[in-house]
Amino acid sequence: MEPTRQRSELKAFLRARRAALAPEAAGLPRGRRLTPGLRREEVATLAAVGVTWYTWLEQGRAINVSAAALGRIARALALDATDEAYLFALAGVPRAEPPAAPPVLPPAMQGMLELYRAPAFVVDPVFDVLAWNRMAQRLYDFGQFRGPLAHNHLWNAFMNPARRRLYAPCFEPGMLNLLGIFRVSHAAHPDDPRFDQLIEALTRASPDFVELWQRQQLAPLSTWTAHFFHPDFGDVRAHSVRMPLRDGRADGATGFFFVPEDDATAASFARIAAELEPMALPA
Repeated sequence: MEPTRQRSELKAFLRARRAALAPEAAGLPRGRRLTPGLRREEVATLAAVGVTWYTWLEQGRAINVSAAALGRIARALALDATDEAYLFALAGVPRAEPPAAPPVLPPAMQGMLELYRAPAFVVDPVFDVLAWNRMAQRLYDFGQFRGPLAHNHLWNAFMNPARRRLYAPCFEPGMLNLLGIFRVSHAAHPDDPRFDQLIEALTRASPDFVELWQRQQLAPLSTWTAHFFHPDFGDVRAHSVRMPLRDGRADGATGFFFVPEDDATAASFARIAAELEPMALPA
C-alpha cells in the first residue's frame, strides 16, 4: 500500500472505531454530544497521549509512532486482536516484512481437494483462486467469467452476475466477512500492488463494494456460516472453514473448506459428489 493511501486508511479506521465506541463502554458519561462515540480528547486521555499528537495521528499525518503508544490507543478504543494487528500494520509498527514470493501449492494439494467430498478451494493473499475441486467448480463455475480479474474470488463476488445470484440469501453479511478478511490480508502485504489495483478496479465498477468497503470492518480467518442458493445444490447452509496453509512455498495461501450445517445440505453435497464420481469400469 502506498504511504499516502496507508495514512488515509489509518485515518478512516481510527475515526470509524472512535465513533463506534459508546462512552459508557469506556467508563465515561454520555452527557450531551454532537457526534457519536468518543471525542478525540477522550481517546487521548484514555491512551495517555497528547491530544495534539493523537489528532495528528487520526488526521493521517506523517508522525513518529511508538509501539507502546499504539498499544495504549488500541486498548482505549477496545480493539480486538484482529483490529489491533490491522492498526499496527497501517501505522507501520513494526515495519512490514519484504513481500514474500507468490504461494506455490504442493503437488499433492489438488489430490487432497478432490478427496474432500464438499466444495473446497484455495486462494492466495489477494484472493486469486489457485486450486479447487470438482464440487467447488460445480458450485462456483470457476472460469465462466471473463476478464483480467476473472480468477479473483472478490472480483467475482461483486461483478459476476451468477455469483451475485448464488450469494443472494446473505449477500451483505457474506461480503462484509469476505472484505474483512481481505482487509487484514491487505495490511499484512503492504507492498503487493495487486491489492491496490483490485481495490481501484472495484471502486470504479461496483457501488456496492464502495459502500461496504467504507464500513472499515475486519474479520479474523475463522469459520463463517454461509447461506447460498444454487440451481444444482439447492438451498445450501454450510460452515466455511478457512485454513491458512503452512507448507513451504504455499505460505500465504488459504484453503476454504465447506462443512454442511444441516441434513439437507449434507444430502445435497453427497448427491453432487456421487454425480461427479468417475463411472465405474466394467468388470
